[in-house]
Amino acid sequence: MKKLKKLLLVGLIATSLVACNKTSSTNKAKEEPPKEPEKIVYYTPLTHEEREDEEQEKNKIFAVMLDNHDDARPQAQISKADIIYEYRVEGEYTRYMALFQSNLPEGVGPVRSARPYFVQTAKEYNAIYAHWGGSEAGLAEVRHRNVVDLDGIALEGIVFHRNKNVGKRAPHNGYISLPELENYLIKKGIDVKDNTASLNFYNEGENIVGEDVKEITLNFNRNYKTNFVYDEATGKYKYIRKGQAVTDEATGEEFKTDNLIVLFQKGVVAGPKGTLKIANIGTGTGLLLQKGKLAPITWEKANEDAKTIFKDAEGKEIKFYPGRTFISVVDEEKNAVYEKPQAENPEGEQKLNSNTNAKVESEGIKK
Repeated sequence: MKKLKKLLLVGLIATSLVACNKTSSTNKAKEEPPKEPEKIVYYTPLTHEEREDEEQEKNKIFAVMLDNHDDARPQAQISKADIIYEYRVEGEYTRYMALFQSNLPEGVGPVRSARPYFVQTAKEYNAIYAHWGGSEAGLAEVRHRNVVDLDGIALEGIVFHRNKNVGKRAPHNGYISLPELENYLIKKGIDVKDNTASLNFYNEGENIVGEDVKEITLNFNRNYKTNFVYDEATGKYKYIRKGQAVTDEATGEEFKTDNLIVLFQKGVVAGPKGTLKIANIGTGTGLLLQKGKLAPITWEKANEDAKTIFKDAEGKEIKFYPGRTFISVVDEEKNAVYEKPQAENPEGEQKLNSNTNAKVESEGIKK
């Protein structure tokens, strides 16, 4: 009997252990696999590119004056700029101001001199203003607007350099390295992590409204015009300058932009040596081109230190498509020439209607 009881007891224990193991296995099977931590994404403030670095959006913006004289082209690192402004200057020339925030490349140039309206624009972004000299009015505006500026006249050989490898002569061969400028400012005790400027971007799935316009010609003067041609394949606008596709000297890339703003701001000679003044204070009109669509906009800038506000036809602030933005400033609406489709006529044929202020000019694109 005792042996039988022992055998029964051993059997019960074994059965219990098997049952426990089965229960344990069943519970493990029901357990969900551990979840991976959710990825936190940050965005660059001027282009809305994804980044993993939370501090990146705080990086200060560099506003760099770029030469656009015939002897200065092509410009280097323009394909790395977040925003580019093109304004008229004296004579028959224009000049660029390139804003860099999402990338700080080396070998940017050629760097050229300051003008008042560029300084005021740089102030809108609380940017570090990099230039090589300037007009009397431009340098005065640097002081009046209290911008952090870096001037090649004072800093040549320190952080501004003459590039002898690009085949250009002074004053069209001044170049800078933005990481070098940033390190220079840090050593001087300047805060390079206090950016607050940003653009307002479309949410995913939002529609871009406007009329179908695939190309626009901007006439700055009789000898200088630019074209922006929409490329369906990339969703970007090719930039054509005086009939030539614009390329980046540093990368060889053809320049393209995602957003194009055209502002109508009259330029008048209002100073010594033919100094130009742009009517950029107050209110005015313009155009916005995105994804092959053109829409009218308005702009307003209360004073020299205020930010320029762009609004759509309904009075709401415009939104930007993620990517690069180019802003061209011409005198009047008649200087912007484009075609837009009309409604079909009774025969079912679609006609093209040019804007009311100017006749469309056909200009070939040369590579």
